[in-house]
Parts: sequence; C-alpha cells; structure tokens
Amino acid sequence: MSEAELNIDGHELTNCLATGNVSQIWEATDSATGQTVAMKLLLPEALSEPEHKKMFKHEVNVVKQLEHPNIIRYIDSKLTKKQHYYTMELFRSSNLKSLIRADLNAVHVRMRKLMECCSQAFSYMHEKGWIHKDIKPDNILMTKGSEIRVIDFSLASKGSSSVGHMMTRKNSIVIQGTRTYIAPELIRREKLTPAADIYSLGILFYEALTGRVPFMGGTPNELLMMHVRDMPDVPSSYHPNVHPEADALVMKMLSKRVKERHESMQEVFAEARSVKLFRQDPEEYNKAAMAKAAEEKDKTVDQRLDSRADHGRTSSGAPAPQKPAPPKPKPATAPPQPTASQPAAATPAPQQQPPAPQPMMPQQPVQYPPMQQPMMPQQPGAHYPMQPGMMPPGQYPPGMPGQYPQMPAQPGVQPPGQPVAPPQQVPSQPPATPPTNAPQQPAEPQAPPKKEDADKPDGIDWINIS
Repeated sequence: MSEAELNIDGHELTNCLATGNVSQIWEATDSATGQTVAMKLLLPEALSEPEHKKMFKHEVNVVKQLEHPNIIRYIDSKLTKKQHYYTMELFRSSNLKSLIRADLNAVHVRMRKLMECCSQAFSYMHEKGWIHKDIKPDNILMTKGSEIRVIDFSLASKGSSSVGHMMTRKNSIVIQGTRTYIAPELIRREKLTPAADIYSLGILFYEALTGRVPFMGGTPNELLMMHVRDMPDVPSSYHPNVHPEADALVMKMLSKRVKERHESMQEVFAEARSVKLFRQDPEEYNKAAMAKAAEEKDKTVDQRLDSRADHGRTSSGAPAPQKPAPPKPKPATAPPQPTASQPAAATPAPQQQPPAPQPMMPQQPVQYPPMQQPMMPQQPGAHYPMQPGMMPPGQYPPGMPGQYPQMPAQPGVQPPGQPVAPPQQVPSQPPATPPTNAPQQPAEPQAPPKKEDADKPDGIDWINIS
C-alpha cells in the first residue's frame, strides 16, 4: 500500500495484524489523540460486491450494541463509497487456536477461566437477542493473564421464529458457519436457537482439553454428516488427565438433540464453575509427563544400535538382536571340611593332556628266510610263478600262526578276519627322510627254520608232483 493508503482519516496504519478474504485488521494510531487502535478495513476489491458491503455493515451494527468485558470494545466506524472500516480496542494477544497448537498445557492452566469468560460473553449476547453462529478458537483472544475477548460478529443473527424459519429455509441455499464447529440443526436447516452456540462452544472446549477437534472428515460433506450422525469419543480418551466430570459437561453440550443440551449459556457457566476439569494439577501433570518422557528417551538411547547396522537389519527383515543379560555371579561356597568320622577326600589328580600324535614311520616290509626246499611247481589258479623266498597264499612261517598275536597292531593295518573299521583321520606328517650320509645297517641274520617244519607247514600237506 502507498503512503496515502496507509493514512485513513487521520489514522496511520503501522502494522497488519491479520488478513482475510475480504478484509484486513491493522494496528493504527490516531494522529489527533495519539491513541493506538485496531482497524478492520474492507479490501478495495470487496467494495465492488454488494453482498460483502452488506455483511460488513451488519457486523458494525452488531458490535455497536455489545458492551461486555469479554467482548471486543467498539470505538468508531465509517461507511462510504470509498472506505468501509471500523475501529475497536487494540487487544494484544494471540487467538486461542495458536495457543492450543503452541502450548496446550498453558491453555489447561487457564481452562476454567476460559470456560467462565466465554460462557458469560455468549450468555450476554443471547440476552441481547443475538446468536454468534461462528464460535471457534480463531475468534477467541486470550492473554497470559487469562483475559478473554470475543471477536468477529459477521455471521451473528437473531433467533428465528417459526414463521421466519419457514421463509428463510425456502430461500436459504448456503449454510453459514465453519464446518468443523457447526451445529447439526443448522446443517438440517432447522430453527436457529441459542443451542447452536452451545454446541459450537462444546467443540471449542473439547479442542482446548485434548488439542484436537472431535470430528475430522476427509471431505466437507463427510464432515457435515459426522456432526449429524456420529457421537465423538470422550475427551479423556485423548488426554488421560481430563476428569470424568469435564467429559460429562462437554458431551452434554455436544448432544445431537437440542433438548438434551444445556438450556442456556448461563447453565453452562454455572456448571463450568463447579466441575473438576482435571485429575491432577496441569502443571504437576506436565512436569511428571516430561520427566517420564526424558527417562524413556534415556532408555531408548541406551538400547539404540548403530544406525547403519539397524538400517541393514530392517531392510533384510531380520529381527533386532536382544541385549544379552549380564551373567549372574555364582555364590562363593567353602569346600566341605572333613569330619573325624569321615576321611578327607583324596585330592583329584590334575588331568593329563593327551599325548601329541607321533609321526608315522614308513612300515618296513617283513622279510622271511628262504625256504629250504626245492622250488615247487606253480599251483593251479596262480597267475605269477613262485619266486624264491615267497610263500604260498594263506601260509605263515612257523611260530607265527593265524592272526600274528605276538606282533603289535600297526596303525592303518587291519588284521585278517576282523570287520573293517572306518579310517581315522591322522594329521598328515611329512615322511621322515633318513640322512643321506648315515650308513646302512645290515639286517640281523635270522636262524633258518627247521627242515621238518619247512617241509610240512601247519595244517597243509604238500604233495610233490614229479
């Protein structure tokens, strides 16, 4: 805006406080008196719309008639072809919607004051014959000192009679109000009564207690049907510190049928002053909740794994490993002392380590002395001729019958007639290579066997074939 536009009838606009679809609210200073006020100004593009001008004029007419400590105070107005504005007291505070989002606990601390001031302000409006029709947290200003102001009276209307309701129902096309806070009877286009404000105020209390609205639909029409058809959960289901008496108060205000709600705002005010709103003081509850959250955070940090390993485990679908429990210490027990009647137990000998495996030595072939008999012809079925010093199959020298009982068992050699045992794996050892310079020791001479034994081995009769 230009400098000329920032000065309207001696009011210098210094700060834009809020902007809507058809209007703006500015902080302005009166040049004559130096008083700082708030100015609601109709935007230039809205001046060309007769409907917007009519609504703005209606709002000025309503706010002029309302003088209450909890309603914004009207100062002055000017409605011309070039300018539509009115001034009111400058109330420096945030609206309730912003406070709920920023610090719900601070709202809980001032909850009773909020209920009392709002119910008194709307009770005063109803006594004057006006129904607000647009009660929502955006239109409630609240300071840290619990001062309350109600604003925005553009949709305020007089209560409808039976005849007037029939006329307006035929001509009405648009449902006025904010869908999240609108009463079911206004959706059904029924008669307008102060009970519509009680329903909207009940949703405001619900949101201030829980931090969320009772109905959240995917589409505007679905949201309207939820107001007409569904009953919300009690506030304590979303905030455990809410007292059952506060649940009962809010749920009565949200009844679908007008006759089941409070009869007036004055009755709401009286009940809000006496009911218990919270199970525990909001400040103490908040401190305990913060301490519990900090403790759980510490536990989570202690149990948190490396981020990369955790990501890899999650992507592979493997379960998170359990933290191993520390081993329990065994109780120290003294050894039993021997008594006089019981001898002391012998001290167990220390366990001996098994001997290290010895390297396998190459087996020396068994040499037998030459037989003292003439060479025998080849036996039937033999494939090779008998050589001097060899014995026929199945024959053993004298003194060594059968299974070699006097010879020690060699590793890897299975005696005849015994079942074959599975081979045992022995660590491979390089064969022992005798030194090249060591002299070869001749084998010890063995005594020749007796001729009678050699001529007739055990169990076999040899037949000489000439």
